[in-house]
Amino acid sequence: MQAALWLLALAAAHAAADRAACKSDWDCSLNGVCGGDGFCVCDDGWTTLPFGVNGSWAPGCGYLDFLPSPVNDCGPGCVYHASPGNSVSWGGSVIQTENGTWAMYAAEMMNNCQLSTWQTNSQVALATSDSPTSQFTFTSVVVDPWAHNPEVLRAQDGTYVLYTLGEGVQWPWAPKPVQDCRKGAAGEDRAGAQEPFPLRRDPSTGYHNFVLHHSDSYDGPWTPMNLTIQGWNDTWMMKNWNPTAQVMPNGSIRLMVHTQTRYNRPNAKRDYWTGLAILHADSWRGPYTVMPGQEQGDDDKCFWCEEDPFMWRDHRGNWHMLYHRMYDPFGPLDPNWGTYANTVPEGSAIPPGWSGGHAFSRDGLTWSALSRSYNTSFVDTAGAVHAVGRRERPKLIFDSDGRATHLYNGLDYHGVGTYTMVAPLNVAQNRK
Repeated sequence: MQAALWLLALAAAHAAADRAACKSDWDCSLNGVCGGDGFCVCDDGWTTLPFGVNGSWAPGCGYLDFLPSPVNDCGPGCVYHASPGNSVSWGGSVIQTENGTWAMYAAEMMNNCQLSTWQTNSQVALATSDSPTSQFTFTSVVVDPWAHNPEVLRAQDGTYVLYTLGEGVQWPWAPKPVQDCRKGAAGEDRAGAQEPFPLRRDPSTGYHNFVLHHSDSYDGPWTPMNLTIQGWNDTWMMKNWNPTAQVMPNGSIRLMVHTQTRYNRPNAKRDYWTGLAILHADSWRGPYTVMPGQEQGDDDKCFWCEEDPFMWRDHRGNWHMLYHRMYDPFGPLDPNWGTYANTVPEGSAIPPGWSGGHAFSRDGLTWSALSRSYNTSFVDTAGAVHAVGRRERPKLIFDSDGRATHLYNGLDYHGVGTYTMVAPLNVAQNRK
């Protein structure tokens, strides 16, 4: 029913021609322009829906506008399930290579284990396809456990650079050893065979370090590189840092990372999933330095709001972020969402609803408020409506002009599977 209401609202949005009032492009989420008549004109792939506070048509042009998702052998919307012998994947970063192949770097759980083992069994797999919406075929394992939420980019020098949560060695906070979920198999303790986890603080310099992987070719071989972060706050945690990167016109790198700022707050009962910081490096080889700016989810605003950021710079030079929006169920928007007044009960599950959010910026440092952008429902090319439990790990791909064309997510669909899905955006090239 909620999914059907979403579709009716989407149809109403188009009938109303995105009539969001504006005084400047900022009121149109920088995803369009403020027209001479005082109403937003949205870019292709974005729209306005009546799901703001009190049902308002806000934010203007803040909602992704989707076309139906494909139905492939691995499921509705599915483009990658997992490699042979493994059971699930949880999102992927997609890039078109120099030979036209589409390459996905996906987080998948090894040894036929489920998503519940993500803290121990996640590895990065390479899969390829001849189009963004066709089913991807496993090629190789790129980074061994533990590595999660990969994001790939092509640097100005042609190098393929892979950022991950986890570095391909065992996580020191892992609740268990790497698990083997194949029938009759026992858990596999790999701790003795791995190097120490490299996300650490160097006491001789006071700098923090992390590891990325790089290659001259999209299909490897991949080489790990240990890099330095200058200015990292000791109260920020790296255990869920989910890096997302953007190559600047001069070849430098802008990196957004999740900080869990409140982790060390007095009397905290659990990790607080909030906080984002921006890092800069003159090249992908580093060193990386924390930039000044407004940290999203700072102490005056956000409590349990977001994770899984994905950052990009659009064709106008404006900055945007998608993220996994947390604890925002279907229905009217709670005006206290994202503040201390919207306290989440200890141990409560994230409900279906508004799982995708958006924020925007003119300089990539000072950002808008976090707002709704898409939810846990989608339609397939056969006309079926699918209402799923979880839709996280957002990653976009873009055309040659820097306009978004497809959204990829990790999808948990009860009774169907856990896999990586695609949703084409309503843009000209997808309407052909």
